[in-house]
Amino acid sequence: MLADTSDGDFRGIPARRKDGAMSDFVGQPQVLKAVNSSMIEQFIYERGPVSKPELARLTKLSLPTVSRLVDELEACGSIRQAGLMGKGAGRKAVLYETNKDLGCLLALYYHGGAYASRLTDIAGKTLHECTCALDHANADAAMASTTAAIESMLKRAPNEVKAIGVGVPGVVQPDGRLLGIPKIPGWTGFDLAGALAARYPMDICVENDVKLSAVGYYHTYLSDQYENIVYIYAGNGMGSGIILNKKLYRGSTNFSGELGFMAPLTGRPPAQDYTGVGGYLETQLGAFAAGYAPVEYQDDATPKQREVLANILGEAAANHVAVLNPDVIVFGGEAFDTALIRRIRAQMAFYMPMESMPRILHDDCGTTGIEGLVQTCRGRITTQMRLVRNAGV
Repeated sequence: MLADTSDGDFRGIPARRKDGAMSDFVGQPQVLKAVNSSMIEQFIYERGPVSKPELARLTKLSLPTVSRLVDELEACGSIRQAGLMGKGAGRKAVLYETNKDLGCLLALYYHGGAYASRLTDIAGKTLHECTCALDHANADAAMASTTAAIESMLKRAPNEVKAIGVGVPGVVQPDGRLLGIPKIPGWTGFDLAGALAARYPMDICVENDVKLSAVGYYHTYLSDQYENIVYIYAGNGMGSGIILNKKLYRGSTNFSGELGFMAPLTGRPPAQDYTGVGGYLETQLGAFAAGYAPVEYQDDATPKQREVLANILGEAAANHVAVLNPDVIVFGGEAFDTALIRRIRAQMAFYMPMESMPRILHDDCGTTGIEGLVQTCRGRITTQMRLVRNAGV
């Protein structure tokens, strides 16, 4: 259940996105055409079956332009006809939907020491899901168990797998190397995406797990209402994902959102080097940050621990507001429950005017991250993404 705690009471799930204008794109003519094509493809994916006139209304493109791009998408097999609109006499508009037989997507999302694994069709419908073991003993063992999980899922694919995605609990640098990944220490400095690309001839996506949760939650529930959100995770470690102007913000070295590395504002010199232990803030959470099931922080019998946790996360959330001023902060992960989020919000109120308080939401569905990974994989094989990468834009 996903709920709103902005006024101290849950107000239910935000409306799922059904439409909404996409950002303008300025660039070379061929890139602009590709972006328009991808925009149409995305609306068909989200709204289908849908007609050309309806697509023209949604995209604000002319009907002749929409008609031409839809015909091209149909010719290349990305979409297909899905019948006619309405009943009775007279000419009826053709409806279009995503061609679900075009291919599959494979997602492995690290959680609780293993991979939550999902195989979907190109439209995101789940075909198979399971949990696959991950051997943490060393880099080779982790790689072997990762490829074993991929191979087992590939055998279940009814047609070609177009993209493979892996969500990991660490920083994925622009050059592909992994950093800050204490859960799989052997992979520090390892180019997982490059290793997988050398083995599998399809698009490979490796991304930070909390960033994927931000993507999944935002595009599923908030993208038609807001442009800027922060997703704060606390459970098996901690981190945040940032959506700015409707796009995932990674920073210059993809380090953005590494909440555990926030520094204290005490003016005192550091007591130790925190770079190798997940960061200063993560060390302050002690057993909570290292544990897989921090239930003691959801237990009212331990009010002191809950107060410490609420103070730490309240300060971290308030700092996000001071720097980013987001529309929404989403709390997700095993640490959070309704009472704790209310305490965090109360703590935040000491640091900012109420006029700047963002909407506060709780994500406890447990699948937001892998849904974000599926969405990211699909985005990498759309017309827009293919052409933009090829054009070097």
